[in-house]
Amino acid sequence: MELNIFMRELESALIERGIAGETAKKHVANLGRTFTSDDLSEIEAIQSGSEIEQLADSISLILNKNTRNAAERQSPQTPQAESINPPSPKPAAPRPQKPVPVQARPVSSAPAARPKAQPYRQEPVPQKPARRVEIPDEDDDYYAYSPGEDATTRGMILFWVGLFLTLPLTIGLAAVLFGAFAALFVGLGVLIVALIAVLIGVAAAGAGVSLVGIIFGVTQLFSFVAAGIYEIGLGIMVAGIALFASILIYNIAIRLLPWIISLLGNLLGWICGKVKSLFFVVRRECYKL
Repeated sequence: MELNIFMRELESALIERGIAGETAKKHVANLGRTFTSDDLSEIEAIQSGSEIEQLADSISLILNKNTRNAAERQSPQTPQAESINPPSPKPAAPRPQKPVPVQARPVSSAPAARPKAQPYRQEPVPQKPARRVEIPDEDDDYYAYSPGEDATTRGMILFWVGLFLTLPLTIGLAAVLFGAFAALFVGLGVLIVALIAVLIGVAAAGAGVSLVGIIFGVTQLFSFVAAGIYEIGLGIMVAGIALFASILIYNIAIRLLPWIISLLGNLLGWICGKVKSLFFVVRRECYKL
């Protein structure tokens, strides 16, 4: 897989997992500066997006954990247990009173009522606003190849001059490749049309011969019964052979040959993809010269 395509897919996967667009782009850019030659070889060997998804899962877990730790450090301290239950007020000191005779003192056995503690009201926690994920535009610089730090002017000039000088050879090979596939496609199309024409001829001939045999056999039943039965049976047998041949030709023309054409199209697409990957690899290696 091409490096720029890998970085773009990794950034998109991080954004899908809730990472902010700027954070994902910055992290991917920092990660790209630390790639070694072994890392680039492993990236080139990636063929499916499942490996990128696994890498994005690991990176998103780390980023979310770091974000959570930073938010916890910045949040205010949780009130301690002492503030939940406020201390009960101390009873006031008794005021001095004049002595009262024993007979006049009121006797009360009820204990003094203590003031009720006010219940603790927990302040509502403000909800954080929903984070808005910004998806980068499709026309950013990930799909545009930019030479890295190891690219040299000599390598760039060598690549483009070599590409210009080898144009006659590459154009010739491309003409041979596409010409061969075009000839195969045209040949298969002509074969389909010819088989359809043969199908019509076989069906018409079989129907005519079987109909003549059956009619002739019916007329022979009045004069020679054995010959009439033979002719009728021969006509039915010809109709069965014609029907079998028509079904066979129909399946070859309508089912088999279009399936072969689709396989050839897939093969042509696979070859073009390999040629494109080869072009990118040669360009990168030439830029390092």
